[in-house]
Amino acid sequence: MPQNLTVIVTIISGLTISIVSGMIIAIVKRGWTKKDIDEKKMKEIEEKINQTQRSIWRLNKTILIMAKILDEQTEKGHPELMSNLENIATELLGESNKS
Repeated sequence: MPQNLTVIVTIISGLTISIVSGMIIAIVKRGWTKKDIDEKKMKEIEEKINQTQRSIWRLNKTILIMAKILDEQTEKGHPELMSNLENIATELLGESNKS
């Protein structure tokens, strides 16, 4: 009987160790998978932020170019008017960068 009991205890111990090890591995793997998903989301967010920054930069440049063209046309058509739209646009854009 003692030999049978030893075999049964060994089998139960082995099963218990296997089950606990499997649970630990599953928990660790789930953590790694979640970390990978979070990293992908962060990269996507960073790319969207970079795209938005590039778009804003292009808009700022477009506004400055349009202000300069409008200012030049105003000077040609009405030399007595001093609108300085470029200075106004630059000042406004500078203020928006501070916010």
